[in-house]
Amino acid sequence: MKFAYATAGVGTGGFGYGGLIEKTALKTEMVTCAIPEKYQHLHGLKIGLLADLHFDEYGDSALVHHAVKVINQEKVDLVMLAGDFVSNKAASLEPLGEILKDLRAGIGVFAVLGNHDHWMGREHAVKFLKRAGIRLLKNESEDLGDFLIAGQESAWGGRPDFSKIPSRSAVDKPIVLGWHEPDTFDWYEDDRVILQLSGHTHGGQICVPGYGPVLLPFLGKKYAAGLYQKDSGNLYVSRGLGVITIPARFCCPPEVTLLTLESRVRKA
Repeated sequence: MKFAYATAGVGTGGFGYGGLIEKTALKTEMVTCAIPEKYQHLHGLKIGLLADLHFDEYGDSALVHHAVKVINQEKVDLVMLAGDFVSNKAASLEPLGEILKDLRAGIGVFAVLGNHDHWMGREHAVKFLKRAGIRLLKNESEDLGDFLIAGQESAWGGRPDFSKIPSRSAVDKPIVLGWHEPDTFDWYEDDRVILQLSGHTHGGQICVPGYGPVLLPFLGKKYAAGLYQKDSGNLYVSRGLGVITIPARFCCPPEVTLLTLESRVRKA
């Protein structure tokens, strides 16, 4: 009953605010991720993260332009786009690509696909990313010298295969991993993965004060939003940029994330 009263309150005064104001009120999250001292050569590495644009579903060009501007102003080393570029309309990828091709990063711009990208037809997303000059990682990694950047296919819509990541005997370097669904953080044991970048949850999109996210998706129920830690690894889950199903957010603003790696002893 308590939950019913809370959601009723959100549904009246909250829906207008969430639909007209909060869903376009971009918030920049500045996040520091502790990494093991043995990887101190990556201290200060800056990463921009965008996820869940769902550009065909109440897409907002101004919001995406704003997010790209924020990342470019920070002069990040790399950008990860964590999937779900659209919900189901491939035609929306072309105008989105015209915006995302302006992303700038010292090392490069990388992407993984979300479940909706797979369901829509993966070939459309592959072509769109190639035209935009964005490197798509499909169950693979790229050696960037000091570390590996890796990406897995969507665990819900694709066929992820962690065995495609080089073994430690082949490449003993730290890994930054993109994987759309955050609950996959529990699916592997590889202490080289110092940071997993995910989206998928939208942070719940509608959150009730005192209760939290109202609805979280499959493979996004344990890790809803923000920074999580496991042994020497980190997981960051973006609330995403777009919305799905309903054109509103409440207590869960869209975000662009700027992460900085920091080599230090993590407190127990």
